[in-house]
Amino acid sequence: MQITMEVLYQLGFHNLVVVNIFFLGNFILLSLFFKSFSKTREQENFIGYTLVAAVGAIIVQNWRDTQLLFQFNLFAITLTAALLICYALIHLYNQLGTDKSYYYVTVGIVIYLLSSTVLYLIGNLTQNLSPDIKYLSWQLNALLVIVLQLFYCYEWMVTFSKKNEKKTINL
Repeated sequence: MQITMEVLYQLGFHNLVVVNIFFLGNFILLSLFFKSFSKTREQENFIGYTLVAAVGAIIVQNWRDTQLLFQFNLFAITLTAALLICYALIHLYNQLGTDKSYYYVTVGIVIYLLSSTVLYLIGNLTQNLSPDIKYLSWQLNALLVIVLQLFYCYEWMVTFSKKNEKKTINL
């Protein structure tokens, strides 16, 4: 993604198209991730129907106003983030009193989405500001991505260290 955005920028094209595609792809994949952990048929249907409705609404919106592809689509950002946070909270609720599967990943996703969504929502406002202020929001978002990756790494360590303990051989 970073390479694609850099190439488009160097060629003088709007690289926000890639960001908008990323939001949609990220939303679809994370929705399917959380749908796979649904405990009830109602939860599974809720995630499935809202996924289709949200993707459909975003596609129709972009079809009707193609200029949205070249700016931060505030509707798409807010809709996808709100639904993913809802799915994550459902997953966390389902884990109350049980073994925690992908707990740290889910917490990291919630923290990242809550904070980065605010940065993306002000993205259209920062375009006309000085480069120092504009890049401050991007640096904050980069820090949030690092925090999210640390949650992923911690989840990986916790998950695989438990499996390694079970595989010890007694001689």
